[in-house]
Amino acid sequence: MSALAAVMVTHNSEDHLGETLASITSQTRPAEYLLAVDDRSSDSTVEMLVSAGFTVFTATSQSLDPFTRIAQNFHQGVRAAKKAGATCVVLGDHDDLWHQNRVEHQTDVMKENPDAAVVASDAFLVDEWGVALPGTLRGTFPVPDDFTDWSQRRQWAYGVRHSLATGGACALRIDAFSDWSVPVGWLHDRWWSLRALRHGALVIDSTPVIDYRISADQQVGLDTADQDRGLRWWSGKAKTGISSAMRARDLARLVRG
Repeated sequence: MSALAAVMVTHNSEDHLGETLASITSQTRPAEYLLAVDDRSSDSTVEMLVSAGFTVFTATSQSLDPFTRIAQNFHQGVRAAKKAGATCVVLGDHDDLWHQNRVEHQTDVMKENPDAAVVASDAFLVDEWGVALPGTLRGTFPVPDDFTDWSQRRQWAYGVRHSLATGGACALRIDAFSDWSVPVGWLHDRWWSLRALRHGALVIDSTPVIDYRISADQQVGLDTADQDRGLRWWSGKAKTGISSAMRARDLARLVRG
């Protein structure tokens, strides 16, 4: 694995960005490329990114749907990483804290799993002020201990109803897929993890690699939204105007592809 890019998406993110950037730039295994897609920030976000050594791209998404817009911004970042020459991408949110060995650890996991497209690691939970909260992301979105021993059919049935990955704790192998685009209405981490699962290329990693910050305006990050209730969960996820029928169509295409 010759080159790695850290990819962030930002929008008026200055509140916790300084801590996040410090955690990214102090890694035991530094990323060769530091890239950010900024969605028209009006505060000091861009200046902070540039000072930390990031190359900043202006977001090109015109979508009014926040799910789609975020996904398209991250996709833009992955495309920029590929163009720069990176072979792997480590994703980051603007307010999380990377553990010092995060990049090194996920790089090692990729080396141990040469067919992996997505490595979905765990994260500790912290509040808005960085104080530890009970549990981890994987505790909120559990994956059975014997998941890797299941048949692909059983894994798929589970993955369709349960979130398996959170973008801020994920790493991607860029050349695993020729196209990382995300259908309208989907979040990038949800779609990419499902696509990787469909191709037997999703690695569930139990190691926490970040402190995942939960703030008052971001509680949706831990909203399980009735995942164990099948179609009720899909209808809940359709609240952005994307129908459950459209989601079912996207999944059907993924299965066929």
